[in-house]
Amino acid sequence: MVSIVIPTYNAERFMTPLLASIFRNEIEDMEVIIVDDCSNDNTVTAAKTWPVRVIELKKNGGPAKARNIGVEAARGDIIFFLDSDVIVLDGAVKEVKDYFDKNPSANCVIGVCSTEPLNSGFVPSYMAMFEYIHLIGQQYAGVSVFAPRCGAIKRDFFLKIGGYDENYRGADVEDFELARRINKTDSIILDPKIVVRHQFANFRQALRIYFRRTVMWVHLFFRAKKLDNAGPTSPGNGIAAICAFFSFLLLFLVPLAGSARLPFLFLLTVYTISNLRWWNFMRRERGLIFAARALLLNYFLGIEIMIAATYAMVSYPFKKGSRGQGFEGSSG
Repeated sequence: MVSIVIPTYNAERFMTPLLASIFRNEIEDMEVIIVDDCSNDNTVTAAKTWPVRVIELKKNGGPAKARNIGVEAARGDIIFFLDSDVIVLDGAVKEVKDYFDKNPSANCVIGVCSTEPLNSGFVPSYMAMFEYIHLIGQQYAGVSVFAPRCGAIKRDFFLKIGGYDENYRGADVEDFELARRINKTDSIILDPKIVVRHQFANFRQALRIYFRRTVMWVHLFFRAKKLDNAGPTSPGNGIAAICAFFSFLLLFLVPLAGSARLPFLFLLTVYTISNLRWWNFMRRERGLIFAARALLLNYFLGIEIMIAATYAMVSYPFKKGSRGQGFEGSSG
């Protein structure tokens, strides 16, 4: 059986499209478990209009805890995690079951988010395409990330490795931390046939998310000493962020010291080369103007990421015992 586990928090507006998409994909042996993390809207009421099991938590504990509770309650041997702000594209649920049927020794598989986000706007479109191109190149190969917005894992294996770390209270880097433990004993495979459409952040949300997750990812890196081989946190993007940050600093020195012009141009060149793959993809898909705006946004976000990474390095000695504490967040 495939048990679909969805943590929710104030996700009323997402319930109907999400659950409608799931039941359009319904397979014979399937259950849907909603774990509501103390929503104060009508999420639970909306969910109960569908044939799902709803678990209402008494105290807000964050998405990591909600997912663990959902897995404990699940009857299926395969857990298919979804976030509340997605819709499942045709064939995704069947593909999860088929993947494990065809690969009985496999323990974990993830899908991808469509390049078409649920919400409109330049920034959500950029983020959807940026994530997609950084994952799709690893299709049917092992990846170092596990995305619970669209990821499946065998229940026994999930319980064996200890589930999600509930010290992470928000929707932060709990998925990266889990992936580190998965990859110690097994592989996470990317199946491009498992696809969802996701609601991505707008500009203001992206600034807040990038800063917080960068800090927490750097803290996780210091503990695990492991880089990612796919996704937005892969080394190539780190190089681009470093080049963006230092070229931006040199930009202020160029009028004062002519010798700063050469390193500025060098860093800008490396930045451009590091981003050519995704930039060309966006140019082909959305046109030159979109791609130019994307390059500028990426440059700005790279500066913010480096500021956050600097803060993370300074703050790490004071955060060793706290992990995800201090960040209240939603399960949606």
